[in-house]
Amino acid sequence: MTDDINEPNPPAGEEKPNYIPKPGPHPKNGGMKIVGINLLILVIYTILCKLIPDLGGLLLAAFLIAVHVFACIIMTIVRKDWLWILSAFLVLVIGFSTCVALGNIGPMH
Repeated sequence: MTDDINEPNPPAGEEKPNYIPKPGPHPKNGGMKIVGINLLILVIYTILCKLIPDLGGLLLAAFLIAVHVFACIIMTIVRKDWLWILSAFLVLVIGFSTCVALGNIGPMH
């Protein structure tokens, strides 16, 4: 179905008579899920690196953050979805600040 450029737009609140919405979830609802899952992953491995001293502590957490950010950037390129770059930015900023804060606190007793 093609729309005629010269056809006037319907009044506000009314839809075109032949308009069929696309099936599936709305992109705005599913998009922030990507960011939330990435932040949850960041929280999990940061807590594990801090609480289990045998894992290597903050050095391992910094390495995992770098890998996580790189993976998000790759997913941005592959999926062409800008929410992955938002996830990469948030993981980098929150992860870096968490490493600095936890490094200044010292070991947990």
